[in-house]
Amino acid sequence: MRIFIMLMLAAVPARAQWGAAEGRALAARLDARAEISVIGKTPLLDMLAARPQACLPVVISSVTFLATIDLDLNWDSWFALKPADGGLGAGAWKEADLASGAVYKYKGLELRLKETEGVVSIETASGEKAEVSVSALFDKLYSSSLKVTFGGAVTYAVFRNLSPLSEEEGTAALRLGSDGLYYYSLTPDRQIAAAPRWLLAVNGVLYGLSVKDSSLLFVSKPIEMKLPVLPERAHP
Repeated sequence: MRIFIMLMLAAVPARAQWGAAEGRALAARLDARAEISVIGKTPLLDMLAARPQACLPVVISSVTFLATIDLDLNWDSWFALKPADGGLGAGAWKEADLASGAVYKYKGLELRLKETEGVVSIETASGEKAEVSVSALFDKLYSSSLKVTFGGAVTYAVFRNLSPLSEEEGTAALRLGSDGLYYYSLTPDRQIAAAPRWLLAVNGVLYGLSVKDSSLLFVSKPIEMKLPVLPERAHP
């Protein structure tokens, strides 16, 4: 059987944003008579509790940290480091800025961070050093996060995201393309509280995300395949 897929989030090289206004405009173009179906759901608190499992442990000076990638509202990737014991002291740095280096201080420990060719080095003043690749962080996010497959064709890893600076909560959707690249998008909770955000269409059915009663809903809706392409970010 031939499967027709329209990825509603197509990779673009520049900064890509999709706000509430664009979402409303798209919703207005869809057939309002078509019924939205809930095909699955998961509590947001369960997703938040599972988030540390999608991080990579980094041990330096006998202290264990968790390293991961967070996304800001511009969909720029940030390298994040936090104590594995769940205490205070998390830090995050825009990945594009780490080539110039950064300093992270935690309980008297001063660490120098720098990204070179996709690898973040973490070094103490005494010269002890640990390294973690950004690709490995994306691999971990994809392998250890909740998976959902839409239309039996496209699989996304979905995980909770706290945007640096704004501290706005949302859900990131990450898929592995046939070209071996990761493609991701970020949807703040406020954007899908009233109406879904559609990720893709398979064989005339839209699939997307919504939030209701503290749960993330996976939803679908039949449509005609005459829709605009929405943005998504590729990494690297």
